[in-house]
Amino acid sequence: MDPDELVQGCGRAAAALLRELLGDDLVAAYLIGSGALGGVSAVQSDVDVVAVCAAPLPGAVERGLAARLCELAMTWPLRGLEFVLYTRAAVADPARVPGWELNLTVGPRMDHHLSRDPVADPPHWFVLDLDILRGHGRTLAGPPPAEVVGPIPRRRVLEAVRASLLWHGEHEPNLSQSVLNACRGWRFTEEGGWSSKRDAAAWARPRTGDPALIDAALAVRAGDPAHPLDPARVAAFTRRVLERVERELGP
Repeated sequence: MDPDELVQGCGRAAAALLRELLGDDLVAAYLIGSGALGGVSAVQSDVDVVAVCAAPLPGAVERGLAARLCELAMTWPLRGLEFVLYTRAAVADPARVPGWELNLTVGPRMDHHLSRDPVADPPHWFVLDLDILRGHGRTLAGPPPAEVVGPIPRRRVLEAVRASLLWHGEHEPNLSQSVLNACRGWRFTEEGGWSSKRDAAAWARPRTGDPALIDAALAVRAGDPAHPLDPARVAAFTRRVLERVERELGP
């Protein structure tokens, strides 16, 4: 099956489960990530789903939801599922530290992570996801995302881009992900819009002095292990993008 169609199908399965378990308490569900922006990689992509509920769920319902989503995601021929649950109020006016109810990652090729404390996980990922969701989310249930998710100030999004670049430099073992994340953040900084990692790489390639690094990152994302990335070149590229973001943010 085409990787994009596979992600869409997995997203619909997750939405069906949410409707079954939450009923009228489910306000909306959306695909984000490559499922919304395009450029799905059968090797590296996962299924990114954001759901919105009317109000905080009872603990037993929330635990049951997490358990059923884990069972579902473990059957998928992809890396797995990244799932975040918010209340309607939390996304209508996103806070600097977005107040989600449940953050779950699980899958055949992903480390399992389950959190109910927004302070425990880096907030920049959720700022970026909500900004992408508002403009590009693919609806699985409920109204269009711009009717549910409020706007986030550009400066706050740029601060989250900066934080993501720093996080990749300190924590991300997959250097291709660091390069492509930097490409996407760079393009957002210059043009104010989001694109897939593949399209952001195509945009960045003629604008950098190291196009071969971007070619190698795309090859790794496509599953070609014959293009190892030099950590020093990755760090230099990320540093140049970080400097551009810092200039945009100003003092």
